[in-house]
Amino acid sequence: MNLEQLMYVVELSKSKSLSEAATNLHISQSALSQSLTSLEKELGLKLFKRARTGTLPTAEGAAIIKKVHEAAKIIEEIRLEAASNLNSLSGELRLSTMPAQMKTMVKVIAWLKKEHPALRIEVTEDGSLNTLGSVREGMADLGMIAMREDKLPIEGLSFHSLCRGKMVALVGAQSPLASRASISPEELRQYPFVLYKDDHVDQFIHDFTRQHGAVEVLFRTDYDVAIQSALLEGLAVSIGHDYSFRQNANETIRQFAMLEIEDFFQQPVHFGWVRAKNRPNAPVMDYFINRFEHEYTFK
Repeated sequence: MNLEQLMYVVELSKSKSLSEAATNLHISQSALSQSLTSLEKELGLKLFKRARTGTLPTAEGAAIIKKVHEAAKIIEEIRLEAASNLNSLSGELRLSTMPAQMKTMVKVIAWLKKEHPALRIEVTEDGSLNTLGSVREGMADLGMIAMREDKLPIEGLSFHSLCRGKMVALVGAQSPLASRASISPEELRQYPFVLYKDDHVDQFIHDFTRQHGAVEVLFRTDYDVAIQSALLEGLAVSIGHDYSFRQNANETIRQFAMLEIEDFFQQPVHFGWVRAKNRPNAPVMDYFINRFEHEYTFK
């Protein structure tokens, strides 16, 4: 087993999709499959199995995968600590992020301030389009955004993709739909929607309506609590990024369920960091992105 294979196992266990893991790792699907097959042959057991809901750990592979996560995390922390000791970071870092990323952002900032007390950090919570504007206008150094694949690359900006995802349906844990892995568009249209005010949610509703007909929208809001309350009360369904749901899975998995939407074409959405091409990249930007990616990968 080598370090490369460690990261392959970590990524596949998180994404639960061979094609998505290959995309996030920037390798071909066949190369990923061959590497994992070689590793399984070396270990003498199957780590993953194909299922209706994706590529999942086998019963015997789950314990191995857990140890792989632990080993990969330690290796990455050693690398980051070594990089941190090389230079003392100072100056200012202005960040703009989607609301779903605020918890991870705070954790990374706490690490940075502990390691580099002279560093000043400012964080703004905003939608993807507004964040793009802030980065273009020099009001933010780095922005965490969601961007449809057909909108990439972004003119004048550099984009570092963290992962690729899609929009999914969300329901409360007590909903009769909660035990299911997917739902058809026809079934989904039977329920009222509560929607977060988000560019990608709006685009999803536009595309869904064009393909399958209009839906009833109970309300739109900027407040997560209002949407969560409606879902928990069984008043409606919602639409969101699978990335955001998985990032908060430990806290929300018992309260909410995520359903794939069957027979619905949608553009994949990339989640990642954007920065201006025409401004110099301070070392703190690269270091912050690496720290954030570490926290995301081993969350």
